[in-house]
Amino acid sequence: MSRRERGVAAITAILIVAVAASAATLMLAQQSAMVDQATLISSRAQADQYARAGLDWARGVLQEGVRSSPTVDSLGQGWAQPIVGLPVERAVVAGAIADEQGKFNLNNLVPGSSRSGADVQAFRQLLASQGLAPELADAVVDWIDADSDLSGPGGAEDAYYLSLPRPYRTANAPMMQVEELYQVRGFDAATVKKLRPFVTALPVRNGPTLVNVNTAPEEVLLAYLPDRAEQVKQLLRDRVAKPLRSAAEIKAWIPAMTADQATHLGVRSDYFYVRVQVAQDDVELSTDALLARAGTGLSATLWRRPRY
Repeated sequence: MSRRERGVAAITAILIVAVAASAATLMLAQQSAMVDQATLISSRAQADQYARAGLDWARGVLQEGVRSSPTVDSLGQGWAQPIVGLPVERAVVAGAIADEQGKFNLNNLVPGSSRSGADVQAFRQLLASQGLAPELADAVVDWIDADSDLSGPGGAEDAYYLSLPRPYRTANAPMMQVEELYQVRGFDAATVKKLRPFVTALPVRNGPTLVNVNTAPEEVLLAYLPDRAEQVKQLLRDRVAKPLRSAAEIKAWIPAMTADQATHLGVRSDYFYVRVQVAQDDVELSTDALLARAGTGLSATLWRRPRY
């Protein structure tokens, strides 16, 4: 074999080794990616199980709450104390429960076949307190009620929504989640953000839900009691240590309260918002849920969704 032939053979051998090395590197990279993907899927599945366990924790806390205090819910009880950074094997779990009956229930605007004047007025007051147009209440009423009549100058029925670039119809039904407001005339992201801490969407199957005076923020209480700012502030200072415990105590709290105002306020809650956050390995997962607590303390999940 000539020198030239030996050189060609050497170069060919080097090329073969290089190709084999490249192929091996690619195979190892693909295998590593598959292992990483499998690990990620496993971690996410495990994190989801921890999130479900977090909801079971919330049910247990709420059940214990109704056993220890069957007629009153307040911010001094166990359910109102969040879990912050609880280590569980390779994960860290956090959770919190909030009383949804401390908020204004949008479905109270139309609790049956007709609008509730007292709730519409309270919602107008709440909107105004956030620097928003009170007329937005008309659009929400029209979104929920079953008729096609405008509720006021700010109202909107099918004719308005069908004229939009992407047309749709009014729901003509109670809201399932607050995020439905994004579809209602006049409610943009900034408006919903302002209202989100103070409003909720709860079922009204057995009549309007009461606002729990022991958990409601000042803005919601003043929506129903706009001329009672001093009494509301005093309650906010006292209620953790000394919550109101009955309808009679509510009336004694504000003796001059009207019948409409008194019948919209209560001291017990049936609906609670739960958030569970899980961090495991490289996976972070957050789950929100709305729980409905029955008289026995057993809680049903009305909805559950991932939070992004």
